[in-house]
Amino acid sequence: MNITTLIPAYKTKYIPELLSSLRYQTRPSQRILISDDSPNGVFREALLSAPMQPLIAGLNIEIIEGPRNGAYENVKHLIRQWNGSSELVHMLLDDDVCYPEFYERHLLVHASAKVSCSISRRWTASETGQPLSGQPAPIGVNRDGQRLLTLDNGVVVMSTVAECKNWFGEFSNCVMRADTCELLFSPTLGGVSYAGLWDLGYFVAASQQAPIGYIQDHLGYFRTGGTGNSSNFFGPFMKGAVLGYAALALGCKRAGMMTAEQAGSAFSIIAGALNARYASQADMQPFCKILPAMVAVEPDAEERFIAAWAVFQRANGF
Repeated sequence: MNITTLIPAYKTKYIPELLSSLRYQTRPSQRILISDDSPNGVFREALLSAPMQPLIAGLNIEIIEGPRNGAYENVKHLIRQWNGSSELVHMLLDDDVCYPEFYERHLLVHASAKVSCSISRRWTASETGQPLSGQPAPIGVNRDGQRLLTLDNGVVVMSTVAECKNWFGEFSNCVMRADTCELLFSPTLGGVSYAGLWDLGYFVAASQQAPIGYIQDHLGYFRTGGTGNSSNFFGPFMKGAVLGYAALALGCKRAGMMTAEQAGSAFSIIAGALNARYASQADMQPFCKILPAMVAVEPDAEERFIAAWAVFQRANGF
């Protein structure tokens, strides 16, 4: 099976680590497609500089110009350029790192079972790459002795959306089957957009098509701190991620994947999080009122949420 690595590129700071993690794979990807979304093409310039040449040698790298219209637009741009040219796809963010056996292990999963995507555990690391903690998984997963689990849609929904937890991680520790990539162009469930929580939304939607193959081993790390979106607690991306859980819960309810009671429990979790974290933020105050109304099952609450959510998404380019 062939795999293509897609890199939506912006930050130049971590290029050496990014290239090293690709160069030393025990089973390299066949093609590395990089979309440079950086200002004035500084990523391309740094990537092609003399110090990077030893790391680039032997890698099948192609660089294209990014749309420069937001991070997720760059993701979609890469999918269009890839255009189904391989059986598997890995969306590797430019500040994350994969360990040497990443592709070998993920390819083995796809060769041995029909899964929509494969996800491996990851470490949370400092900005310098020092592992700090593991991604917390449900007790049943932690206690399971198998190195590979296949998780159906019900397990995925109830262990993530219902509890407002993303224990899977993000795109960087996932390898997607080609025919699930269309989901990236339409981030909706049950007619409700989950843009803002794109990675978990994709995992849930993909699990409708086929189970997720979950690899118990830590095969990479997610970098915290620095200038990443996860370091800006009051930025639109972190706010959007929190609201995205409510959107996903509503979408799952409307798609028949969650009961009204299960969705209401998720709404209650998000209502508490909003009041604790964002009650003083002007753009979040409408949601601080709407989420309790959704918990109380007020007749127009869901439609009010959808309308306010659409305004938030437009304002922040989601």
